[in-house]
Amino acid sequence: MTTTELTVEEFSARYDEAWGSHDVDAILALHTEDTSFHLHLLGAPAVHGKDAVREAIVGLLTVWPDIRFDTQRLTATTDGYVTEYTLTATLAVPLSFGDLVAQPTGKPLTITGCDFFTLRDGKVASKRSYLDIASAQQQLGLLDR
Repeated sequence: MTTTELTVEEFSARYDEAWGSHDVDAILALHTEDTSFHLHLLGAPAVHGKDAVREAIVGLLTVWPDIRFDTQRLTATTDGYVTEYTLTATLAVPLSFGDLVAQPTGKPLTITGCDFFTLRDGKVASKRSYLDIASAQQQLGLLDR
């Protein structure tokens, strides 16, 4: 599959580069105006529209300021692509997981994840993210209690 101007592989590389530089404007430039983002985490709702997605991204970068993604596999679909990746990040602020609260440890954690992208007119129309939260909770010491 190709996007309007780029192959899926080229688009994914550009998107990963924007996230890697933590450039919120560059990330959002690759999203449609009516974009949606859903991080499937403890019942968190999907957010819709660039302003809401910006807020979600800024929030993620506040909690995980050194977040990095290493794509392990990229699979094109009829209307987008799927990435499997390893995420590495250090928790910067306390983070609630329901009744459990993780405290910053200063140590980076590494977890796996998968993102499903739907593209329209060469931009992200929707992104659905799934993370290995149990592994994150274990690395943050929440499952040792």
